[in-house]
Amino acid sequence: AEGLSGAFVYQTLADLLPENSLVVEEAPTHRQDMQRHLPIRARGRGYLTMASGVLGYGLPAAVGAALAEPSRRVVAVLGDGSSMYGIQALWTAARERAAVTFVVLDNGEYAAVRRHAVRGGAEKVPGTELGDLDFAALAQGMGMTGRHIRTAPQLRDALRTALAGDAPTVLHVHLAITGRENAAGGR
Repeated sequence: AEGLSGAFVYQTLADLLPENSLVVEEAPTHRQDMQRHLPIRARGRGYLTMASGVLGYGLPAAVGAALAEPSRRVVAVLGDGSSMYGIQALWTAARERAAVTFVVLDNGEYAAVRRHAVRGGAEKVPGTELGDLDFAALAQGMGMTGRHIRTAPQLRDALRTALAGDAPTVLHVHLAITGRENAAGGR
């Protein structure tokens, strides 16, 4: 399948993040990948959505963290569905030059919502497919850099560039869609 895995993205982040980084996470479909490959071991290292319990927390929380802690690198790892709950915060990040690297994991749907519905017995879950959203174009339209990421070298290069910079950047990471995930009711 074309694209990257959530596990690979998190491992690459673990390899490249500076020690004093703040990680904001709202990618519920890939939370286990985060826990395996990018564990938050130090106090103050991450703001995790699972503690907030509110959909849409991740993107604006990352902007706020960057404005509150400008000396630290802030990286937000967000699902494509989660991003859509607070996408307007990209405009704030661009306007305030909040140095956040937004890593959007694109599986094409509200996968966590779909999985919960399927586990609850639903056979069809309308309204969960996102289609072909272009987060790089959204970023550019808001006044910041946006890049499409489909390969491992693209991811490493884009992360190094974004983490070395002082401006907000969106990395639209296209994930591999596997049959096993589809059979589980999500992507």
